[in-house]
Amino acid sequence: MGSGVLGLRSEKRLCSQPGGNMNSNNLIATAAVLIVSDLRVSTDWYVEHLDFSAAKLDWNEKPTFSLVEREGAAIMLKQGVQKRVANRHLTPGSVVFDAFIWVRDLRKIEMLLKVTGTPLFAGPTKRAYGCTEIMVLDPDDYLICFGYCP
Repeated sequence: MGSGVLGLRSEKRLCSQPGGNMNSNNLIATAAVLIVSDLRVSTDWYVEHLDFSAAKLDWNEKPTFSLVEREGAAIMLKQGVQKRVANRHLTPGSVVFDAFIWVRDLRKIEMLLKVTGTPLFAGPTKRAYGCTEIMVLDPDDYLICFGYCP
């Protein structure tokens, strides 16, 4: 089947549901969910290095979840029981980021990273698809990519 047929099927399915209107925007946002080895260390890192904010947590209660956010971008952090395999991004040709955050001004992110002493994993790199990206590694070896895509 061609993509036109699939598109028609999707349109019919969406329009037949209550409130289904192909012309209205329904999706609001997305967030990565990252399993971390130390919730407090990870939450603090996103706050201190990337200028995210986080809800005040009572660390004596041993929370297992934290939401860090900044200007509409959110990352959910979930306490895990095992540390992940470190440096999985260092195999040539296998660099895949774990979260991508679109930005309007990549220079502001670069300046923030310099001020907070956060080393770049890669970039700035101009990609063939038109985006310029910089990447950082968080404490659990998650690759966080910031991209400007005009």
